[in-house]
Amino acid sequence: MKNKIEPCLALSIRRADRIISQAYNDRLSVLGIRSTQFSVLRVIDVMQKASAKDLQQHLSMEQPTVSRALKPLIRDGYILVSEGKNKKEKWLTLTPEGKTLFDQCMIPWRQAQDDLAAHLGPETSQLLHELSNKIVSFKS
Repeated sequence: MKNKIEPCLALSIRRADRIISQAYNDRLSVLGIRSTQFSVLRVIDVMQKASAKDLQQHLSMEQPTVSRALKPLIRDGYILVSEGKNKKEKWLTLTPEGKTLFDQCMIPWRQAQDDLAAHLGPETSQLLHELSNKIVSFKS
């Protein structure tokens, strides 16, 4: 067939990413944040103190994407920026309001997680995690 489109890994991943991101964004929107912002809060919560570079590495995000996710969280008082040992080093921590927001986000995040897991089934969900880790290791 002349009009058949050859399968493309990038297109396949981006299509799935849009659907998955929208599922999380729909659930998290009740709290006024997006899934990328939730991911930032989550890493900082786990690490307790993180640099922008830590976020880039843990989330496989480019610096401008991390900056865009951080800006409203800092502006709205959810993340505190403090200087490290030198002027270039900056540490990010959750404020008490940021910790409260993160804790509140866990409910809609869990709902989105459960919705997708139910749709995919346990085997496919596990396979998706494994494939994601394999893909991320390509750039590591």
